[in-house]
Amino acid sequence: MVSGPDNRLPGILVVEDEFLVRMIATDILADAGFRPFEAHDAQEAMILLEARADVRVLLTDWNMPGEINGLWLARLVHKRWPAIAIIVTSGKMRPAPGDLPVGARFISKPYRPSVLIREIESMLGHDAEAAHGAPALPEGIVMLNPASGAIGGGNAGGPLPGADKT
Repeated sequence: MVSGPDNRLPGILVVEDEFLVRMIATDILADAGFRPFEAHDAQEAMILLEARADVRVLLTDWNMPGEINGLWLARLVHKRWPAIAIIVTSGKMRPAPGDLPVGARFISKPYRPSVLIREIESMLGHDAEAAHGAPALPEGIVMLNPASGAIGGGNAGGPLPGADKT
């Protein structure tokens, strides 16, 4: 039985002009239980945001063709749709203090899939986990973070650390 897309999954808008990078990012997000949407540039992203009310996170590259780069897109989205969480990414640029809108985050390229997923889940809060079926934990149980996210750190495919018994 084939089912259609689940509209309850959090929508993530990926704005990236490099086709392969955009394809990999959307595959990572879909595999993690999100519903990715794609845009090639800021103009396409704004059109999509006008048409959809279900985008919860904007993931945008900093350097893009056109009049509006990813940093300006992040500012426009923050001003017009303040409820949308924002992640800016780049392999060439690093934001200075005050460059990003309040609450926005930066991830440098190349990023680990686990880092991207963890950032998005953190921005969405527990609603993201519930939306794609993560089990609810009893109160008082703390989840350990299996990957540091630092360069060379973490092992997304390795075993999770044991429970803290302190």
